[in-house]
Amino acid sequence: MKRRKNGEGSFEHLPDGRVRMRKQHGNLPNGRPQILTVTGKSETDCLKMMKKKEAEYENCYNKEKIAKTMTLAELCYAHLDFHVGETNRLKPKSRDRREGTIRNQIEKYPIGRMQAFSLTGDEIYNHIVMLINLGTLSISSVEKTYNVINSAYKWAVAKKYYKENPCLEMADEIKDIFKKLETKNSSDGFVTILSDDQIESLKQYSESLGDKCWHQRMMPLSSVVLLEAGLREGEFCALRRRDCYSSGEKYLIDINKTRNIIENRDKKDEDTSFVANENEVKNWHNRTIILNHDATVALSEMLRISPLTDPDDYVLLNRRKKPSNPSNFDKNIKTLFRRIGFPDEISGAHILRRTCATQMYDNGCSIEDIAAYLGDTPETILKHYISLTKKIVVGNSIKNAVNYPTKK
Repeated sequence: MKRRKNGEGSFEHLPDGRVRMRKQHGNLPNGRPQILTVTGKSETDCLKMMKKKEAEYENCYNKEKIAKTMTLAELCYAHLDFHVGETNRLKPKSRDRREGTIRNQIEKYPIGRMQAFSLTGDEIYNHIVMLINLGTLSISSVEKTYNVINSAYKWAVAKKYYKENPCLEMADEIKDIFKKLETKNSSDGFVTILSDDQIESLKQYSESLGDKCWHQRMMPLSSVVLLEAGLREGEFCALRRRDCYSSGEKYLIDINKTRNIIENRDKKDEDTSFVANENEVKNWHNRTIILNHDATVALSEMLRISPLTDPDDYVLLNRRKKPSNPSNFDKNIKTLFRRIGFPDEISGAHILRRTCATQMYDNGCSIEDIAAYLGDTPETILKHYISLTKKIVVGNSIKNAVNYPTKK
């Protein structure tokens, strides 16, 4: 074996004509020397390969060293940056939501400033219990917090920054907590929807504005479309005139985009904190749906009175003739409900989607057909959208009467 001068490694010429090079590069944690090995066509080839391997080893060592000094919040942010930069797996809106989870449920608390490398399962468990006991967050928000922490540790272990994921120590206990809370807070069929009288009031109010200007009619008409078609707010905000068309006696719309507002990360325009963004439909549930009569009439009227008529123009406009966004649209729907006189529990545009699902169910549609029409999973439809009750006014009170069960 040929040794180089000054401890710069050694060469071994193999029987097949190749050359193997060994070189010490620092020490292992147990004090023994760290030996790097490469095999090449020649000594010169080995030197080049060894130089590259040393650089890779040093880079990996530095990353591991940095990872061991990271706080939990920094680790979660690093995991987020990895998905945004290298894998590009997160949509812009999803990135904003995860950033919000890290910022509001991790970074602002003591656990967020603790070294991730030294955290224990008990400390993570206690943090989750503390968030639940605050009573200011939904179960899903707390569960997302745990999932963000757990995913960050899984990533760090896969990258070999850490040997173990502390979340695994108390994983079963934390899952049991969420399961019990979910059962305790289960609606048991009491999903809030519009009553038959409220549905009729909404439609009558929309019809009563026939002589008003276009922007006063836009919101009531759009509420009827959502009530009958079950679109998500983002899907409706992304709908363009070219997506709406007739086919024989049927009226169809193509749902292939969702529109939302995201944090502006373009440094060229620092005056705007948030910008509009269009992306794929949630869970890639693109679909073409056939509208019923009421939805067809309402949507056709929206297109007729709209001041913008180009095929690329948006269907849903605000009074400034600009495309609406889900948050503003939701606020306008709340204002519409108050104007009609609905009680406070009737709030937000999503109740229209739930009402649509329940009406379809009451009319004999299967859960699978409803899920396909609304672009969701059967499990989600059954759990969060179908109300097994009807609101009935008795005297001065409102009661929930369970529907007579029918075979679907």
